[in-house]
Amino acid sequence: MIPQWGIGQTNPVRGKVSDESGMPMAGVNVVIKGTVQGTITDADGRYQIEAPAGAVLSFSFIGYESQEIPVGPQREINVKMVLSALFVDDVVVVGYGTVRKSDISGSVASVNTEEMMKKAPTNILEGLQGAAAGVLVLRQDGAPDANAAIRIRGVATINGSANPLYVVDGVQVGTNANFVAPGDIASIEVLKDASATAIYGAAGANGVIMITTKRGKAGTSNISVSADFGLQTLASTLDVGDIDQYAKNIRVARANDGALLANEIFAEKYDGKRNHIDWQDVMTRTSLKEQYGISASGGTEKTQANLSLNFLNNDGIVVNTNFKRLTARVNMLSKVGDFLEVGGDINFVHSQTRGSNAGFGNNGNLSSLRDMAYYCPTLDYVTPAGVLVSPNVINANGTYGTSIQSSVGSYDGGLGDNIYAVQMENNGLTKHNRVLTNSYLQVKLLKGLTFKTIGSYILQMRNFENFWGNKQRYEADGVTKVALANYDARYRLQIDNSQSNTLALESYLTYNLNKDIHNLTVMMGNSVNKSFGSWTSATATDFPGENIRDISLTKDLTTRTGSGAYDLEVRGISYFGRAIYSLMDRYIFTGTLRRDGSSNFGAGNRWGTFPSAALAWRISEENFLQGHPTISNLKLRLGWGQTGNSGGPTDRSVAALTSNTIAYYYYPQGGPSGLGTSRQTANGYAIPLVDTRLKWETNEQSNIGVDLGLFNESLNITLDYFIRTAKDLLLNQSIRPSAGYTSVYTNYGEIRNSGIEYSIQYKKQVNRDWSFGVALTGSSLKNEVISMGADLLSVNETTTNDGSNVGPVAATSGVHWDGHSICREGYAVGSFYGYKVDGIFQNQAEVDAANAAARAKGHTQFQNANTGPGDFKYKDLNEDGFIDQKDMTILGHGFPKLNYGLNFNASYRNWDFSVHTHGVAGQDIYSYSAMTLSNIYPGDNQTIPNILTSSSKAAWTKENQSTTLAKLTILDYNYNMRGSDAWVKKGDYFKIDNVQVGYNFDSALLRSVKMEGARLYLSVQNLICISGYNKYGDPEAGQGSVLFTGLDTGRYPLPRIYSVGMNIQF
Repeated sequence: MIPQWGIGQTNPVRGKVSDESGMPMAGVNVVIKGTVQGTITDADGRYQIEAPAGAVLSFSFIGYESQEIPVGPQREINVKMVLSALFVDDVVVVGYGTVRKSDISGSVASVNTEEMMKKAPTNILEGLQGAAAGVLVLRQDGAPDANAAIRIRGVATINGSANPLYVVDGVQVGTNANFVAPGDIASIEVLKDASATAIYGAAGANGVIMITTKRGKAGTSNISVSADFGLQTLASTLDVGDIDQYAKNIRVARANDGALLANEIFAEKYDGKRNHIDWQDVMTRTSLKEQYGISASGGTEKTQANLSLNFLNNDGIVVNTNFKRLTARVNMLSKVGDFLEVGGDINFVHSQTRGSNAGFGNNGNLSSLRDMAYYCPTLDYVTPAGVLVSPNVINANGTYGTSIQSSVGSYDGGLGDNIYAVQMENNGLTKHNRVLTNSYLQVKLLKGLTFKTIGSYILQMRNFENFWGNKQRYEADGVTKVALANYDARYRLQIDNSQSNTLALESYLTYNLNKDIHNLTVMMGNSVNKSFGSWTSATATDFPGENIRDISLTKDLTTRTGSGAYDLEVRGISYFGRAIYSLMDRYIFTGTLRRDGSSNFGAGNRWGTFPSAALAWRISEENFLQGHPTISNLKLRLGWGQTGNSGGPTDRSVAALTSNTIAYYYYPQGGPSGLGTSRQTANGYAIPLVDTRLKWETNEQSNIGVDLGLFNESLNITLDYFIRTAKDLLLNQSIRPSAGYTSVYTNYGEIRNSGIEYSIQYKKQVNRDWSFGVALTGSSLKNEVISMGADLLSVNETTTNDGSNVGPVAATSGVHWDGHSICREGYAVGSFYGYKVDGIFQNQAEVDAANAAARAKGHTQFQNANTGPGDFKYKDLNEDGFIDQKDMTILGHGFPKLNYGLNFNASYRNWDFSVHTHGVAGQDIYSYSAMTLSNIYPGDNQTIPNILTSSSKAAWTKENQSTTLAKLTILDYNYNMRGSDAWVKKGDYFKIDNVQVGYNFDSALLRSVKMEGARLYLSVQNLICISGYNKYGDPEAGQGSVLFTGLDTGRYPLPRIYSVGMNIQF
């Protein structure tokens, strides 16, 4: 208590705070004990505070012993902070509690969130890129709302999700990381091996990412403001031909096919006269990305709180794409006496995405760089009178131009429409609302015994609407309308809405006993949860006007369809426990056990049991190593555990009516056109065959690791070797048709992942002014299907009404993408599957010889009836004399053998500098981009693509026979565009993700404007990509699906971002 006579008679107290080595310490809390009046030290370790004589100054900093010093007549108080035992044993957040880092016996990686935030990430996943060993981040594209897939130690499932579990402040939020703004994060731990994740049972099968948000601190109050402004540009373009090269390619292909030119605009006489359109330039822009954040925190010994508000606006680099996100978060705790603590969190996220998923015909996403390069690079056409007409992309009055040429039946030219106009007319808008709330109560029952219960509710709502208006195209005058063939000018509306709810209650007891050389922590508890949700989708056409967007008001009732709907409910209950025993702080044992129950399975198999055990030996604490001049820490870890997976369909253990095409109409009973709530089907009802013995997938993992600290922890090395095996996979298994079904959903198959992880971190305080640090993380991985029975194919499958797989479409059907991935024993999950190219037929004599050999073995021809010179020749792998699907084989896989991150940071006085990089090696890419940009076959779209300049030069001709690329062809009689190793490319790359330079303003200047700290920075993101794949696109952007890992179909390009930002503390 400060005497009342002392209040008001204050004087400034100054001083400097340093560590044990004499280095200044920034950010130390300096508080007058018993009040909320305080400050923090600046970058030079200096502070100033108004304090009366007789007051007590409290100095505190995480990892150091707090110090209390009375204020006497002295006006200067210098303090030397001493490391606490807690710092030596950093506290790590794990499932249902925290443990000392020295007591960790499993594989756990802590992410440096300060370095992560230097990337100014849009979401958490971007920040994790290259930040932790064994963690592979697959950015799916560069769209403003782009997400990413996370793989921790490979994949061990096929039907279920391979993404990790996210736990935010103790609450499981599933595999969705979008509940927290990056600026709200205080710490991130990645639990990797089963001894660390088994406490979460089935939910932790793919690893666990523990996120702790920023909290208020006792005795302090501060306000933080951040702003980041970025200009985004297209990092690179695809080098495709101009309009004259495009026209030449068509003429060459027509000659190769023995056909006449179908469209006069591509005749040689118009070379140099046509208007060239660079769609990559037209469809992209320099755009703004801006992020703002403000937070306030503080508290007393009894109550602490934190409030934050974050806003992101990201105008994508593709026209008419945008993402906005608003995040609000409040957390608070209050202590009642010394035995009771209550608290809670409320987190709200609202986001809007516009235009990122525009689609047109069968060409997919118009925001894909590949599709921009793909389209015919002109709108020109020739009138019947022989006049060359060059429409504008945008007319002077803002209307859109187009070509009147039609590609249907001609195969020459584009789609006959302006793709810029199509993209600008895309009104697709997706709104997400996410709410995460939790409240907890923690009671100290007895000495060392604590009870905690936490209840949570998660609400997620998604609403999508796309409205196509009555579009018009105009001649260059902007007034004369163009009549387009096969163009539906009616208004069309599509909606797709979903909602999910999750309720959970977790309660557990924790007992801590510390006696002499024994330390024991025991935790046990239970969890109950319920998830339920719904989804509806519908489409209708022909509305009275643009502002009428109610499906029930369409003028043409025949166009109104319900695409589908469902209602879903899943319940779960779990019991769990953990014991950690430490003897002499040298020998540590950790054991966990969890029992999960799920309604996904039948009554006899609803429960799964998931145990784990781990041992650790702190060798550096042994007498023979204590006080060693070099080795400051050495620990050996051994771990084993099991987790599970209940992924896949939720109703495959109980027989129920199903159908091939199902629509739940959500209109009120007796509503428009008499549609009610009935379930409808196109192909009738069926009762699928079910396996009543269906049970959990089992995921077993073993780990051996070593932690090494050298030179007083200046150099830290962590090495781990792991084996992760998944058994009893949940899959469709083929059965004899005589059973009346073709497959049954059951347990079979085994997948193994094994690899080595490493983390090397070095930090050096050279002198008072200069310090630096280097961090290298990486991992190797081998993924292998150990047992599968029959091959599991994943592309171009015909499906029966019970969901079983009949098999891939045959190559002879004319489908040219007849191979992608397969699960086969001895190879990686989702290995690429297709034909092997065995050169190119150079002349007709070679073709005739191959056909003659095939006929000698009883076949009609070797490959196809119209195979000719310049066509690919495929390997007859089974040596039966001709090419068919039996010659398809494994071509590679998309799992990198090595992924790594290399980060560097340095500071000199008020300046700081950082570089973040990452890369992969041993990765294959099955490149649809390479396929479509290498030959002008139009495919089902009947649209001749523009192709790479290098492909135009490398295509086979009679004069250019020493090439590996087949001839240009429009008809493609030989199916050169089928899935083959011609389209499997090496995907190794190295990227400089972020380079940043920052400046911390002088403390004396800041005090004059009432600031505690201010930092200004400049940065560049996605600066350099070194890869042999660059000519086809970005090698990083990849599919999130397990079976489609490494498939490049062309996606929204990853932008380069030039940013300036500032962080201010008051």
